[in-house]
Amino acid sequence: MKFVNRQFGEFEFDEKHVLELPEGIIGFGEFRRFLIVDDEDTQPFRWLVSLEDSDLSFAMIAPETVVSGYEGTYFKGENVTVFLFVALKEPVDGSTMNLRSPLVIDNAQRVGRQVILDDETLTMQFPLFSRSAELVE
Repeated sequence: MKFVNRQFGEFEFDEKHVLELPEGIIGFGEFRRFLIVDDEDTQPFRWLVSLEDSDLSFAMIAPETVVSGYEGTYFKGENVTVFLFVALKEPVDGSTMNLRSPLVIDNAQRVGRQVILDDETLTMQFPLFSRSAELVE
C-alpha cells in the first residue's frame, strides 16, 4: 500500500506492519491506525505516523536509549516493545520525554496502547538531554 505523509512524503508499506491502537493516543483518540517509521536521518528517534491523518506524527524514543532500567522495572517478562513519547522543541536542548505514559506494543498481536503508569515519581516532561537518567528500585 502507498501512503503520503507530510513529514516523510510518499512511502509504501505492507498491511502487516500496521499498528492498531484501539484507544488511540491520549488527546488523539480518533486515530487508531499507525506505522512506526525508522528514519536514519533522525536516529535515535522513531516516528509514530498516523495512517488516518497525513499531518500527524509523534516522535518517540526507546527507553533504554536514555533511561537505565525503565523497561525492566515496569514491564518485566512481557513480550512488548516500549517507546517514550518525545516533545521536540526549539532549541533542541529543551526537548522532553514522557516517562509516565509510554506506548506499549504487544509484539505478537501488533496492537498498542498508551498506558499511564501508577508511579507519581515519573514525570511527563523529563529533560531529554539530562546528564543521566536512572530509576531507583
